[in-house]
Amino acid sequence: MKKIKHSKYKNTGILFEMLVRKLTSETLTSDKTIALDIIKKYFGKNTELAKELQLYNSVLKEQHKSEARALDYIAEAQKAYRKLNQSALRRQKYNLVKEIQENFSFDSLSNARIPNYKVLASTYLLFEYADQASVKQLAQCKDVILEHTLKDLVKQTETDELYEEFRKQTKDTRLLTYKLLVDKFNNKYTNLSEAQKNLLKQYITHVNDTDSLKSYIKTEIPKIKRQLKEHVAKTADDVARIKIENLAEMLCNVENMKVIKESHVLSLLRYFDLVDELNRVHQ
Repeated sequence: MKKIKHSKYKNTGILFEMLVRKLTSETLTSDKTIALDIIKKYFGKNTELAKELQLYNSVLKEQHKSEARALDYIAEAQKAYRKLNQSALRRQKYNLVKEIQENFSFDSLSNARIPNYKVLASTYLLFEYADQASVKQLAQCKDVILEHTLKDLVKQTETDELYEEFRKQTKDTRLLTYKLLVDKFNNKYTNLSEAQKNLLKQYITHVNDTDSLKSYIKTEIPKIKRQLKEHVAKTADDVARIKIENLAEMLCNVENMKVIKESHVLSLLRYFDLVDELNRVHQ
């Protein structure tokens, strides 16, 4: 029995997620609606791609009270998938990928972080499963989907219980709780420097456009290194000077990054803090 290979080019769930993320980027940065036009064209009413996407969503989002019911649902989704017009589906998918490549960099889009990537990949393999494929691989795919589905049910239950407890409180208590949350948020983010605010703005705007975000960060890192080296020359304490030099050397190499993660952005925010603090010390 052979293993089925996963393909981003053929995974309708991932292709749709990529377009939605590109649409978000377009909405924030320009008046273009290329991604929206492609979504409407290929995922409009009655297309085979729309039907397949609906099956992806049903597998990922449907909640079940037990593992047995979840497995029955998965089996029914597989049957529904086999009833799709496979030749029309392949043709639409081929044209969709072709149009994405003509308008965008597919590699850049596919590098965007998709939170449910593992589950979407497992769903694709589940639909593509054939009698000659690996039974072990099928079982692994089902395990991934079950873990995701049943975990979401637990989370929902916990959220409902928390909301119910909150709802039972008096109106004054609820208002006070809300005010405390807002104040906590404001206290945490009102003291950001302009450099930090700009970095967060770039991250939010280009979170789905890895190349643009890498390009921005690539211009910021040399600036931070240059500023740190300037402060090294101004620092009299030997230990502090060595620490600053080491921190400058530890700055990430953007070229080697496939995806800009939140941890990278957080690290740069801290470097901006360090530079600001050194500026105050060496005024």
